Amino acid sequence: MIGAWFATDYDEPQHVIEGLPIEVTSGRDPGLGIVDQVVRGQGIVGRVTGDHGAVGLKVSSPGAGTRVAVQIHLDEVGTRWWSDRVRPSRLAPELPRVVLLRAQGRLRGAAVLARRQGLRRAGGAKLTLEFDLTAAELDGDGLLMVELAEPPRPGWAEGRYSARSALGVRIDKISVRAQPPTTAAPAAHPDTGCDLAVLPPGSPERFRLELSPVTPAPPLPRSPSNRWTRRKPARAGFKVLRAAHRAGTRVVAEVHKSRPHAGVGVQAIDLLTGVPVGLEVVGRGAGGLDVRRTGAAEGPVLIGLDPGDRGLSCRVLVPGR
Repeated sequence: MIGAWFATDYDEPQHVIEGLPIEVTSGRDPGLGIVDQVVRGQGIVGRVTGDHGAVGLKVSSPGAGTRVAVQIHLDEVGTRWWSDRVRPSRLAPELPRVVLLRAQGRLRGAAVLARRQGLRRAGGAKLTLEFDLTAAELDGDGLLMVELAEPPRPGWAEGRYSARSALGVRIDKISVRAQPPTTAAPAAHPDTGCDLAVLPPGSPERFRLELSPVTPAPPLPRSPSNRWTRRKPARAGFKVLRAAHRAGTRVVAEVHKSRPHAGVGVQAIDLLTGVPVGLEVVGRGAGGLDVRRTGAAEGPVLIGLDPGDRGLSCRVLVPGR
């Protein structure tokens, strides 16, 4: 046991969270023992500061299966962090995020986060992902590791979601409770707000992809980078230009709403293996597409419209859920 013989009088014993259910909502929780590329928060667990980020909770092993829920959130601060560190073109529109959720070293799910665009500002995008752990996966050491990571990037998705997607994303809450008799079923996710969606692992071959119009996102704000743009007149001018751009984008989107045309298709990739997944459109309607998966998938499947359309939002509907 490394460290047992190297303790000093200044070392504090690691706090272990006892009993179920467990809910961690702050980076100051004493049970949060490890952070890797995550800055702790006070009202949230933390915010990812790199291309991936992980947190570790010291949990007393219950000796039985558990269900874990992780709430992630993309907000205004997260997008500002991203733009200040990646420094995209001032004319490049805000793109959705696609992030992978890993726990105990295995891929457990994936999420598409696209902020809803209003007339004055954008709202946040929040999603809760659930998965089950066996008793052996949360063993006697009781260390629960949760990680947000980058997904594979197929050629057809180039320029359709953000590079370094995990950067700036919040981990709002991690909860652990006793595992119910049934396995964790993917929640009925709302529409994603963009032309991408995730099909959860274990979903049936046939599903419906609902399509609805959405306001495309304007370019992201960037913090001033030199002494001229930091001055108040320049910053006020940038603010007026951003407001005008947002209003113009919204008006155009309302007047010319996107509609799925007759030739729209879908393409997909297995986010676990990075292998393309075959999809076949078996039915079309005014509100979306009926799709059948023709290829096998080991993990969550990222689906994109072909061709892409920034004015359309996707929602996956799985029969029986």
